[in-house]
Amino acid sequence: MSPTHRRGERAISAIVAAVIIVVIIAAAAASYFLLAPTSQGIQTTTPKTVEVVFGATLSMTGPLQAFGQEQNWTLSYAVQSINDLGGIPLSDGTRGIVKLVVLDDKTDPSVAQSNLQTLVSQYHAQVIMGELGGVQDSVAQQFASRNQIPYIGPVYTSVAKTCADCSNAWIFSPFHNETNEAHIFFNWFRTVDPSTPSHNVTVAFFGEGDPAAQANNLGGEAYARTLGYTVCTCSDLTFRPGSTSEMTSFISAAKSAGAEAVYGLPLPPDAVLMVNTAHQLDYAPKAWLLTRGTAVAPFAIPALGGAGNLSVGVMSAFPWQPSVPYAGKLLGKNVSNSEIVSKYEAKWQHPPTLEGVYFTEALIAADAIQKAGSLNSVAIRGALLSTTFKTPMGDVSFTPGGQWIQSGKFMLMMQWQNAVINGQTLQVLQVLEPTSVATTNYILYPFSWAKAQPQPWPPPAY
Repeated sequence: MSPTHRRGERAISAIVAAVIIVVIIAAAAASYFLLAPTSQGIQTTTPKTVEVVFGATLSMTGPLQAFGQEQNWTLSYAVQSINDLGGIPLSDGTRGIVKLVVLDDKTDPSVAQSNLQTLVSQYHAQVIMGELGGVQDSVAQQFASRNQIPYIGPVYTSVAKTCADCSNAWIFSPFHNETNEAHIFFNWFRTVDPSTPSHNVTVAFFGEGDPAAQANNLGGEAYARTLGYTVCTCSDLTFRPGSTSEMTSFISAAKSAGAEAVYGLPLPPDAVLMVNTAHQLDYAPKAWLLTRGTAVAPFAIPALGGAGNLSVGVMSAFPWQPSVPYAGKLLGKNVSNSEIVSKYEAKWQHPPTLEGVYFTEALIAADAIQKAGSLNSVAIRGALLSTTFKTPMGDVSFTPGGQWIQSGKFMLMMQWQNAVINGQTLQVLQVLEPTSVATTNYILYPFSWAKAQPQPWPPPAY
């Protein structure tokens, strides 16, 4: 073989070797990028994704739009948080990327009912995020059971919550029940006014007329009678929203009857109407034991149509408040209450009302789907029933009928008080109970249109 021929073979061998080396390097590089280390450890190939639809019918307009708009923003923020974590891990290795579909029901129960069906039939929602007030509880229960779809939201009461056979209960409510408010209010009232057992104390009850409000008021009346209080014949449980004449009649009758407390669930505009009417008629009960409308910023803040200083001393109760020091876990990631509140306040420049409840809905839905490992509705329902969720509201687990087991423990009693913030006097909803999370060391009692006298809180013997 000639030297020239041998040099040609060596050149060809070198080229082949070089190609092999390039292939090896390319394969190694491909393997590296497929198994590239991240801050979370070694990552396999990018997982396949599937769409998960969270559906909601909300009062984006109408009398309850303050609730609906806050919920819409909060659910959007929660969904973004879920997707930023890579979505919901499923047992087959895929990840569920959440899509939020929100329909406006204009605070109209008939529109809300139609929206629910649209969310299932047109958008194929796997979970429904419930709203406060727009969807009647009985409608939500029937819809969820008929469609066998998990419905997670602030539901006051339903047959499913106390069901004898709960096999077809699909509502899960991270919200207080119709007896929590009565218990926390009246137990407190007897504590701050120990003279009440010695004389006949009359309580006037007020409700807007929807089934949830009626159930709440009936539960309140029953507990009040148990404690020896008299239910005023002036009580109005079917108030027509916005009726100034009916409000005047109610307040006048309560004043004539000498009612020492008013218990009720006014909507935000009617809560303002109530205290304004009472002030005009010079009626000052010892305690306003109110919720719903009094637990939202529009009740007190003048810029939002609120009562301003007339709100000071009014009591309220709800299952969440921006100051509570709780933390949740969303798909294994710590999410503190202060974190979600700061996000809201940075966006809207005022405190949220029920952000923690709405965020909790989405957190529970995501964690339940992760535990179920699939989008099968029966499996998701099973996970909802068998899990204790860590949330910005505290621990949440459910009875077979979907009631929040720990609601009494985490129920908050609050009072509107003046506070100086950045040199400005503002109305602030302060937490009184549980005392472990109280945000004030005094209480205003008895209620007065003049400057009420502060009393130490908690009282020495509490």
